[in-house]
Amino acid sequence: MNYSFIVPGVLVLFIIMGYYFFRPRLQIRLNRAFLAILIINIGLQLFECVASRLNETWQNHDPALLIIFNTLFYIFCLSSSYMFFVFTISVLDSNALVSHPLRKYYPVVYFPSIALVLINPVTHWLFRVEDGYHPGPLSGITYICAACYIVFGTIGIFRHIRQLSAHGVISLLALQGILLAGNIARALLPQYIVIDTFCIMGIIVIFMSFLNPDLYLSDRGYAYNFTAFRALLDEYHRRHKPCRILGFAIQNYNEHREIFGGKQMDEALTQINKFMTESFPYLSAFYLRNGSFALVGSNYMDLTALRDRVRERFGRSWITGAGDLRLSVSFVEADTEILDCPSDRLVNTLMISQDEISRVSEPDASCSLTDSIGEINRKLDIRRCLEKALDQDKLEVFLQPLMDCSTGKRVAAEALVRLRDENGDLIRPDLFIGMAEQEGHIVRLGEQVLSHVCQFIRDNDMEKIGIKWINVNLSPVQFMSRDIPSTFSEILQEYGVDESMIHLEITEQSMIDFSLLREQIIGLHDNGFEFSLDDYGSGYSNLTRVRQYPFTNIKIDMEVVHNYCQDRDPLLPALVQGFKEMNLSITAEGIETREMAEILKGIGCDYLQGYYFSRPVPMSEFLVMDI
Repeated sequence: MNYSFIVPGVLVLFIIMGYYFFRPRLQIRLNRAFLAILIINIGLQLFECVASRLNETWQNHDPALLIIFNTLFYIFCLSSSYMFFVFTISVLDSNALVSHPLRKYYPVVYFPSIALVLINPVTHWLFRVEDGYHPGPLSGITYICAACYIVFGTIGIFRHIRQLSAHGVISLLALQGILLAGNIARALLPQYIVIDTFCIMGIIVIFMSFLNPDLYLSDRGYAYNFTAFRALLDEYHRRHKPCRILGFAIQNYNEHREIFGGKQMDEALTQINKFMTESFPYLSAFYLRNGSFALVGSNYMDLTALRDRVRERFGRSWITGAGDLRLSVSFVEADTEILDCPSDRLVNTLMISQDEISRVSEPDASCSLTDSIGEINRKLDIRRCLEKALDQDKLEVFLQPLMDCSTGKRVAAEALVRLRDENGDLIRPDLFIGMAEQEGHIVRLGEQVLSHVCQFIRDNDMEKIGIKWINVNLSPVQFMSRDIPSTFSEILQEYGVDESMIHLEITEQSMIDFSLLREQIIGLHDNGFEFSLDDYGSGYSNLTRVRQYPFTNIKIDMEVVHNYCQDRDPLLPALVQGFKEMNLSITAEGIETREMAEILKGIGCDYLQGYYFSRPVPMSEFLVMDI
């Protein structure tokens, strides 16, 4: 028997184990399974080496010794195959095997195999010791067990492939391939102890891909990172084990980073991480992101005392190379036993709460997730509905008519985007539009709205229903995308719609970034689009600035309209006449009564819009409206 692979293999395992124990490690199932693999494979190599040597020199040893060490070899060999599989399903975060009914029965191969090993001294089915070692009729059980778990693991990977990253899939499949190659090599080369080498290769793949401590550590000190935070909460949730969380966030973190610089703030973050790990060694400390931290412990953790200790430390300066830094923090507390929600929902809720409370200027502001879980869950539901609607193109577009003051008939319409929740109820536009802007979805949303409008124009006779154009709103955030002119033109070309049928509305608040706004508007205007300035009177624009843009229509904000109808001062009529002298048409928003309509018509408005004529309605209803 060739033993040349044993010594370096054992040394490699001890090096990995030493590195594993001397670095911070998260108390999760993956780590426990990996530690079991390390211990079992060290035992496997030692017992295989000893058993093989005893079998070769059987004349010099008591037969009982051969029986003991060969039995231990079989047990550790079977256990090695089993634990590699346990690790695989731990990564998959599921106990699923071939089908749902087998989820609780994946040890069905392992335990009967162990039972056969234990009764072998009586049955001799695996081996017998008579004038040396002799294999029995079931001596290949180790190959059968290993093959079963490689097959089970591979099936599990493909059943969960959509839940895994490409890196995770490749790593797990590589692990199964290495184990399969090792068992084939062992069967073809029985005179070499090669299976241990392949097991070590599998361990290295696991360690580098899933359990390298650096994968879970923050790059600013020895606190854990956001990935580790999610993994630990998943573990608590899976084991139905309650825990308590104290989250805290540096107030106005991004402003501090801009003022003091990234290097100084990174030094402060490193000191905060060091403070957490040294002051609370019995807790798991995390640096999450953007100046947000978390301490996690058992449900007996005293959150009040913990918060006081953190507050006391932040009452003093953090000393950095560039000088002292004073920071204020806000707190978020969570008790999973009370919240009783899935771990992913808990993580998202906590992060949203920390982001919101970090913007509160009140020193040491705090909140409990128990108090805000309903509101935050609603935001998460809206986000999910928004993302689903965007992915499936399920946003709805309602139309509200614009009435011509000279004829009393509708002459145009404004397109307004609408989103429904899972129950089919409409979500307030200010809730999901603001979210779309913050999370980078507004460009897609705007493009889909324009596509719906163009499809409506293409599929219906606009002249028959008296519509000369449709207003489409542009978000200020959309102007940050410099390819808007070309994108919008492509959409109109796709549906065969003339640019004169689309008037683009921008709000007065959009006019703060003058240079970029002017560049984008001119680009769109050159492509044939006309523009309306929406909500005039609610922002900072003036007549001089308005003249620098190619607007064709000014929409007076509804609050200005309501104020004028209640107290008729000369300012609004003067503004209207000034705009008309600039060859701009005027639309009055928020018309709710016939009296308001007559008043705004009397001061020279060209178009009226409001609930008096119609609320925004679905496109199908707009076609049959009789106004």
